[in-house]
Amino acid sequence: MTDEFPASSKQRSPVPAIQPTGVRHWMILLATLVAVLLYLDRVCISTAGETVSADLKITKPQLDEVLSAFFWTYALGQLPAGWLGDRFGARWMLGSYVLLWSLSTGLLGIAWSLNTVLLLRLACGLFEAGAYPLAASIVGRWVPIKSRGLASSLVAVGGRLGGALAPILTIQLMLMWTWGSGWWTLPGDAVADLFSWRPVMGLYGIVGILIGLIFILWFRDWPHLHPAVNAAELSLIRGNASVTPVARRGAEPPPVLAMMCSFPMWMNCFVQFSANLCWGFLVTKFPQYLKDVFATTQQDQGWLQSLPLAAGILGLFLGGVFTDVLTRTFGLRWGRSIAMSVSRLLVVIALMSVSWANSALTATICLAVVGLATDLGTPAVWAFGQDVGGRFVGSAVGWANMWGNFGVALSPPFFGWIAGASATGESWNQAFVACAIVNLIAAVAALGVNASKPLVPESHDGHVA
Repeated sequence: MTDEFPASSKQRSPVPAIQPTGVRHWMILLATLVAVLLYLDRVCISTAGETVSADLKITKPQLDEVLSAFFWTYALGQLPAGWLGDRFGARWMLGSYVLLWSLSTGLLGIAWSLNTVLLLRLACGLFEAGAYPLAASIVGRWVPIKSRGLASSLVAVGGRLGGALAPILTIQLMLMWTWGSGWWTLPGDAVADLFSWRPVMGLYGIVGILIGLIFILWFRDWPHLHPAVNAAELSLIRGNASVTPVARRGAEPPPVLAMMCSFPMWMNCFVQFSANLCWGFLVTKFPQYLKDVFATTQQDQGWLQSLPLAAGILGLFLGGVFTDVLTRTFGLRWGRSIAMSVSRLLVVIALMSVSWANSALTATICLAVVGLATDLGTPAVWAFGQDVGGRFVGSAVGWANMWGNFGVALSPPFFGWIAGASATGESWNQAFVACAIVNLIAAVAALGVNASKPLVPESHDGHVA
């Protein structure tokens, strides 16, 4: 299977059309839709956690295991998924991943024990691992380099949109299936019954399978393979590149040694780890924090949990423009680095301010700033992998994302351990301070990120130099 621009007569005529087609925008929209589903299926279980615990009779530490399990396989699956995407293309690989993680989510509806839920969440994490590395390769193949920061932020916005919708949508759907609690009345003290989370998981699974099929039918791995792309759009995507990439020689392994020996890559990995350690709290332990400290209802938890994730959408839009402007002004070396460092410093300030919150809404606003600041640096992190990855974009993004998601996997036990079983307001504040210290270190580490040096230098013919 040839997954790069061919150097044969099949290549399109270089004569440009008057107006470029806009297929690239549809491809980014597809990637964004996949990201919406990605986070919808990721966050829904934490939102329903209280009901799931009661239904399956599991304890808080066991629920932490469920919330953490997803991210361990998600992290470990990043590099293999990125390599498979580089080797076989996003169309069939990402399409298959969507179908499989949707099936895993849907089957939660018939889970009968803690072990069953753990197994399905491990499977869901493994299959979702392919989403962002392959989405990064989609941006790298379909978007001109000058617009990759913004395009990356748009795809990431899809994830945050799904994350913001998941708490509200999950709770309201659970109430809809609860006898006597019509979702349209939005009763303030409504409590979902023990069965209500199951049909919601089944519904999410069905929707995901439909999205996976749409992706396979419409997406193509390269612009020149899509029948709706004209020569003008193809020229626009390629930019000023004078070299036409050739077919890849065999199944090249991911450049693990190059990534392990790259100081900028390790600094980027640590930035992602610190960002996800804090962000993981928002998608896993935040509802428990609201209940323990402010005694909020489950319905209120759904609305409040969505706010920091929604704030992340604004952060992503601003972050895409932020890193692109910095890159045009200071070059790749500092354009990516400064964006990452500034975002970490803002997270530190926001985390330290949570201790002064005297209400659930005030604390949520402070944590919304955390969500916004975290995602202010996300486009730069993504663009770094595209900048240095070359033909190994999926592998480069997958490697860094793997280390980043170790941070999310550690987040539930990290916050649970510091907050303790009693989980008082003071103990939660201690957890926020500890997380702020990690992010302060990451702000310094970000200054060592250098996107101007490729991981694997290539010669003029597109092969390893």
